[in-house]
Amino acid sequence: MEQKISDKEITHQKNKLFARLAVAAKQAKDSGGKPFIFHFLTTLRCNCDCESCLWKDNSAKNELSLEEIKRIYLEARDAGFFISILWGGEPTLRQDITDIIKFAKNEANFAFIGMVTNGFLIPKRISEFGEELDLILMSLDSPVQEEHDKIRNLPSLYEKIMESVKIIKENYPHISLQFSFSISKYNIHRVDEMIALGNRLEVPIAFNVINTIRHYSTGDVDEKGNLSATDQEISEAFSRILDSKRNSSHILNSEMYLKHFIGGKKPYRCHTRKVFMFVNSNGDIEDCLRLDKPIANLREISVKNAMNLPGFQKYLKDTEKCNSCNSPTMIDTSYVWEDWSLIMKSGGITFG
Repeated sequence: MEQKISDKEITHQKNKLFARLAVAAKQAKDSGGKPFIFHFLTTLRCNCDCESCLWKDNSAKNELSLEEIKRIYLEARDAGFFISILWGGEPTLRQDITDIIKFAKNEANFAFIGMVTNGFLIPKRISEFGEELDLILMSLDSPVQEEHDKIRNLPSLYEKIMESVKIIKENYPHISLQFSFSISKYNIHRVDEMIALGNRLEVPIAFNVINTIRHYSTGDVDEKGNLSATDQEISEAFSRILDSKRNSSHILNSEMYLKHFIGGKKPYRCHTRKVFMFVNSNGDIEDCLRLDKPIANLREISVKNAMNLPGFQKYLKDTEKCNSCNSPTMIDTSYVWEDWSLIMKSGGITFG
């Protein structure tokens, strides 16, 4: 009986969040773009050493202090943010990650807190912050233990992920647990086995195509193109993923995202930065079109004032011209921005 009540309450909370999300999204669009999801890169440090990583940097790089982060979260709340995603690097390497999560949830009153993690330290640390988290997205790049640990360059990582799944399912059923599978030339042959693993564990999977191109003030750079699977391989894999999704496999991707790559990647108009603000570990508000030229630094300006900067407003318009990102977050957000009915349609956005 307790589990049934728990499941009912979880569903109720998700429905409340969905309703609030819909209102915020409409307000953002009506205003021309007023982000409400605070995407915080907590640290650049990581215990993995992935060849495909675009953020590979194992140094602290002038990270924000806990007190600075608390102030920024209060400012973000007052500016209308109510969802936060914590990522890195590896967020659990921050000794104060529990303080950050608890403050964002209980003091800044964010309605939803998610974490993107490699999962290695989750068994050790989740008891500190599991009650406050709403989402854990764990990177899993192969259903084969030796292969995943080799891709991530961290022995025993796969074992820790499987341990994490067990702990979360047993002790934190309110957490939306998800896998992220980043497709490269090293693992595209494992897509069908990964779908089978997700079905067996009852953990939904978000498949994504690794990004390779990044933008700087000096021009665009293809930093990881040699790691990509071919367009034909991706198209064939996504056709199989789409079939599996339609046959009730545990797949998070929307049909529109999967179709986006079938027959070759399609162009799109990016609207993501009208929904998400990306803040780096040193307080920089990221300009994804000029990564070496941040829009502002939140050590020097409040969140609200930063969002009112002419440069920030120009940035929201300029990003519409870019479609280089391959992430489901970027592509699905952009499609939904132009047609909100996609949220309600079969095969549309899934929150897990």
